[in-house]
Amino acid sequence: QAPGGRLEWVSLSWSLGAAEYAAAVKGRATVSRDNSQSKSSLLLRALEPQDSARYFCA
Repeated sequence: QAPGGRLEWVSLSWSLGAAEYAAAVKGRATVSRDNSQSKSSLLLRALEPQDSARYFCA
């Protein structure tokens, strides 16, 4: 969520390993998950000024 902005969808990670990405981050984002430890992470490369935000996982 950008300062003063609204929430925006970035990515979805399926339990079998597939992932989907918003157009704004497609090709720059990678989601990984470890189901055995109930953990996931988001890697965002080639950062742009508009990427400055607070990211939430749900």
